[in-house]
Amino acid sequence: MTLGVNYNTTAVRTHQTLKVADRNLSNVIERLSTGIRLNRTSDDPASMVLANKLRYQLSGLQQASANSESGVTMLQTAEGALDETSSLLNRMRQLALAANNSGANDSNQLSALQGELDEAISSVNRIATDTRFGSLALLNGELGGNQLSTSSRPYISAIDFDAGQLPGGIKKGSQIGITMPPAGLTLDKAKTSVVLSTTAGAATPPGLTTAIVGLWQDDATFGAPVQLNTVPGTLTLTGASGTQNIALSASTTVGDVLAQINAGGATYGMQAAFDSATGAFTLESTRFGAGNLSVTGTAMNGNTSLFNSDITAPVNAFATDGTNHQLQISYVDLNHTARFVTLDQEVTSGNGLTFSNIAGGPEAAPPYTAYGVKAFSVTFKDLSDKIVGATANIPFDTTYGATRESTTMIHTGALTNQQVAVDLPDMRASALGNSANLASMGLSTLQSLSTSQAFITDRIGEALQVIDAAITEVTRARGALGSLQSNAIETTLNSLSNSIENLTSSQSQLRDTDFALESANFAKQNILYQAATAMLGQANQVPQTVLKLLQQ
Repeated sequence: MTLGVNYNTTAVRTHQTLKVADRNLSNVIERLSTGIRLNRTSDDPASMVLANKLRYQLSGLQQASANSESGVTMLQTAEGALDETSSLLNRMRQLALAANNSGANDSNQLSALQGELDEAISSVNRIATDTRFGSLALLNGELGGNQLSTSSRPYISAIDFDAGQLPGGIKKGSQIGITMPPAGLTLDKAKTSVVLSTTAGAATPPGLTTAIVGLWQDDATFGAPVQLNTVPGTLTLTGASGTQNIALSASTTVGDVLAQINAGGATYGMQAAFDSATGAFTLESTRFGAGNLSVTGTAMNGNTSLFNSDITAPVNAFATDGTNHQLQISYVDLNHTARFVTLDQEVTSGNGLTFSNIAGGPEAAPPYTAYGVKAFSVTFKDLSDKIVGATANIPFDTTYGATRESTTMIHTGALTNQQVAVDLPDMRASALGNSANLASMGLSTLQSLSTSQAFITDRIGEALQVIDAAITEVTRARGALGSLQSNAIETTLNSLSNSIENLTSSQSQLRDTDFALESANFAKQNILYQAATAMLGQANQVPQTVLKLLQQ
């Protein structure tokens, strides 16, 4: 053994032991004070990884349980409203039976019965329209919708239907297909051109800051210009939705005209682009499809030239009209009958990207048994990016369309796809009673009993059939609603409760402190800490042996 003063090996080793004992004691105290065994990953890396996974899953299940509770509340709200609708339908049936008692009724009594029927039908509509859960309408058909196919999404923004215009309804899960022209669709706009000049007959001005001397209407080659007007004067532009006048003076520049056209273009339905290489304005409708587009220039001498986009007019040598298109969609109704509907491009409203049916069917005239006017609409995306001269090109594809299904989901699990669809049919009077199949007789729905004044016009027997059909439809909807609540959501709630309990127990085993074990460990580590402290004091006395040797 070597005795030294500068380096006390025994003290150093004892100090290291004391530090370990201090760290272990601190960890035990932390676990006892927090009640958590895993305060940091280094405590038990494997257990920490598993515990975190359980924590995330547990929080998801707890939120799913809250979601399910909200879903039950929503369905109970709908059920309460449908119970009132059922009561109203029961009263309507009583009224129909009373009206059918012809031996005791006169015209005044029938009028009174019809008036009460009308009020009941209005109440059915009011319940269906006003029953909401938050801002979500529950009984007007908004819970169901169309899911676009994958191929449709780059080109189509929506495929919609109006349940009130569908006496035959749409079968849940029905594929709503779109039949397009084999060459696809090219949506274009009406357009024409105006050539600027800085000297009479010259077609190319230097730039946007150049003052305008004259305007000329010209064709694509600018080979035969026709004078439109000279300055000072007025340029009158008529677009898809109005007219704008632009005053031209000696100081008006090319850029001034361009800015004025586009500033008001959204109001009167025209937009413009300027090509400095040719000196031409391209004037284009803001609406796809055929439409009015005219340019009128009035010079100081009173001469007027008018150019209209109607290609039947002989003066329209320089304008090109847009093209109107048609589509056909197919679906299956509630009676499992395949239906086909022709949609026309809407060019008198909107931006011409929407197609809807302008006729009902399948009959040529009302009453329609399958679909009414504007029952369907298809809206395409504007692929032209609003660039003047560009078109919206939709290539041909046989898979464009959508699926009729619920678009309202209750998230009942911790994972993305753990959802339950809620699809309540339209409970408005205009959508109830269609299963009676009396549309060909003018009694397509419950609403038609009010429109046709069925009691007064002696159509009581048919009215009773429509009411009975509406009762059956509401009863079927209530059954589906109750089945959804009891078999899908409430059973899921029970399962979630069990899962939450089990996961909580598993997480507790991983994360929570075992106080019995840690108390014993605390006593052990405390003794070791005190012993190490005492031994460090003893180790520090070892160098004193050197003094004893020196004293001798």
